[in-house]
This record gives sequence, structure tokens and C-alpha cells, in this order.
Amino acid sequence: LSTDVDTLEKLSKHHTGVKLLLDYREKTKLLGTYIEKLPKHIRKDGKVHGEFNQDGTVTGRFASRNPNLQNQDPVARQLFIAPPGHVILSEDYSQQEPRWLAHFTGEQLLIDVYNAGKDLYTETAADLFGLPIEQCGKGSKYRDMMKTGFLATMYGTGPKTLAQQLGITEKEARDFLDQFAKRYRKVDAWVKGNELHAKKYGYVTMYKGRKRRLPEARSRDKWEQFRAMRQATNAIIQGSSAIHTKITLINVQKLCRRMGWTLAFTVHDEIGVYAPEDVTYEEVKEFERVMRESVKLKVPIKADVEIGR
Repeated sequence: LSTDVDTLEKLSKHHTGVKLLLDYREKTKLLGTYIEKLPKHIRKDGKVHGEFNQDGTVTGRFASRNPNLQNQDPVARQLFIAPPGHVILSEDYSQQEPRWLAHFTGEQLLIDVYNAGKDLYTETAADLFGLPIEQCGKGSKYRDMMKTGFLATMYGTGPKTLAQQLGITEKEARDFLDQFAKRYRKVDAWVKGNELHAKKYGYVTMYKGRKRRLPEARSRDKWEQFRAMRQATNAIIQGSSAIHTKITLINVQKLCRRMGWTLAFTVHDEIGVYAPEDVTYEEVKEFERVMRESVKLKVPIKADVEIGR
């Protein structure tokens, strides 16, 4: 009897009308959430000022509201334009969280892939499934499985949820996770170590020593304990990524003061500034350098730059 998105997507295979319903639902959400609402947030200076809360999430990521500028659909992002005489210059960290996973675990294959500048999911898919690299590129089911597998490792996803995400049976999902753990033993050992630490001490430690307290990990209630321990690894990975972004924000602000730019926004692992439209190639390269060198990991940090009005 449900009409939520998951149910409609399952039903769309059986009736063409359901696909129209999904399309309509998507368009009305865009209209109501962004196109009609965003203009109402414009202030007297002609700008939208979102609120950013440093303490709004348990992992340390920024929370945003009025409006939530971290939850803007790609269509909605086109509504935002640079001030006259300026461009929007932004950089988005590439695979920030998997790079932290490689850093913390010391898993050699992950480190080698990043040092060689190759695609993590393609290379590990070929490695795990024993297939030619050509069969594991973008768009292949094997690469998609590996990407989901890494996310499952970092976010504590169980076989049941993973099966739904990949469209496979729960047994196949469990076998895949077992295979993943056996191949990447340092990753598996690190994850288990995080769970044991949370169970013993009631917290885990992120980059720079910030703690995420998980008192339920010491609970006698097995379900509470299980849920807390599944958050242990995610807290370290996501929390360290958040600290990484915040350190970079401080350094980008210093760069803005030197260059006469304006720090404009942050969206999770992306940072944007308003730069004069005559910004030079060398100045953009300096922005890239700050993004990539604010924090040193065991693997290179990559950020993708974009510039436009």
C-alpha cells in the first residue's frame, strides 16, 4: 500500500505509468523545494545566507539550514550566480573518505592505487574478482559492487542492506563482505580494532585527537552495543574527513585575504570562493595547492577544480 520512492521503483518494472509517477514526483520536488522556495530566502543584499552549524552533527560535519545549502540538487545549483565581475571557483575532494581509509589502515594495495593515480574501485574490482581491468571500468557492475563494498565497510552496512543496494540475495551480500574482508585483511583488522576500542573505552578517536563518544558500545543491551560499534569506523572516517575540510577552510580563508577573494560556501567536501573574473591560472593553481596540502596523508590528496559564473 506504500507509495514511497523505493516501492514505486520496484513497481516501475511492471507498469509504464509508474515511471511517469516517479518523474512527476521528482519534478514537483524540484519545483516546491528549490525553484519556489529559494527566492524567498534572498535578503536585502541580494544574497542567500545559509546558517552553518559546526555542532549540528555527531561526526563534526557542518549542518546547514534556512536554507540547507548542503542539499541543493544539481538543477538548483544552477540558480546561484557569482556577484558581478566575479566567478565561482570551487574544489571538490575526490574520494576523500576512501583516502582516509587507506591512510588509517595502511592497506598496501589501496596505497599503491592512489600513489599511481589510478581509480580505486576499478583496480580493486579487478583484483578481488580476478577479472581484466577492461571489464571493471566505470559503469560496470563489478566497479559498482566494489564502490558499494567500500562504503559498506566505512559505514558499517550489514548484508541485508547491502543486498538491497546491490540487488542481490542476502547470502550473496554476506559472501561478498567475507571475500572483501579476507582480501583486505588490514582494512578488516582496523575495523574490528575500532569496534573493540569502542567496546572497551566507550569512544573512538579521529584525526587530531577529537573523540566520538559511543557509551552504548559498553551497554549490556546487545542491540544497543551492536548499533554503537557499527558507528565506530564511520565516526573515525567521516569525522576525520570533516576535520580535514575545516582545516582546509581556515587555510583557504587565509588565501582569500591575500588574494582579495571571498570565501563563499562549503558543501561537505567541497569549498567555493568568489574570485575576480580576471583570476589567473597561477592563482587557481595556488588554490589547488592549498586544498591538496592542508593535511598530509599516506596517499596523495586529489581535488577537482571547477570555475564558472
